Amino acid sequence: MLSNDAIRDEIIRKSISVDNSFDNIEENFINVTLGNSIKVYDAPFLDVTEDTPTKEIIIPEDGLILKPNELYIGRTAEFTKTYGFVPVLTGKEELAAVGMEIHVTAGFGDNGFEGTWTLEIVCANPTIVYPGMPIGQIYYYPLIGNASIEYRGKYFRQIDPTSSRLYREYENTEKEKVKKYVNN
Repeated sequence: MLSNDAIRDEIIRKSISVDNSFDNIEENFINVTLGNSIKVYDAPFLDVTEDTPTKEIIIPEDGLILKPNELYIGRTAEFTKTYGFVPVLTGKEELAAVGMEIHVTAGFGDNGFEGTWTLEIVCANPTIVYPGMPIGQIYYYPLIGNASIEYRGKYFRQIDPTSSRLYREYENTEKEKVKKYVNN
């Protein structure tokens, strides 16, 4: 894992880039903040083979109350780029102590990723969030092996809170196979 000095060196080398990073470097991570909007799924159920509609909610400066057991799709305010390292986003322990998770599963990033980080926010208690509040921290691990393989997938250069794009992995014939399997 990179220390704060190593993170600074890599920012200077431009292998790591995070908006306002020099102001937010701690012992061995960079703090990131919540963007100014979130999305919620706007459908009675989710089908991973379909693009599910979402509704965007702008987070007011005086805060937005998140409800327990709801999934909110947020994003970091910071645009990041990482080359030659594996970035890992974790929630802040202070938020965990109030029952907020910012990543349901996908905390690891990819070599070559550029964009804001999608946050899958779930709260155990009603919790007020604010735009720009500290939401997580990014750690960096050296990439071992072929660093020329860079991420250029379906979330490359995302900016807005980004809902699942898993449906893009299914073609019509595969969708029917999945639905047939599930219905048996």
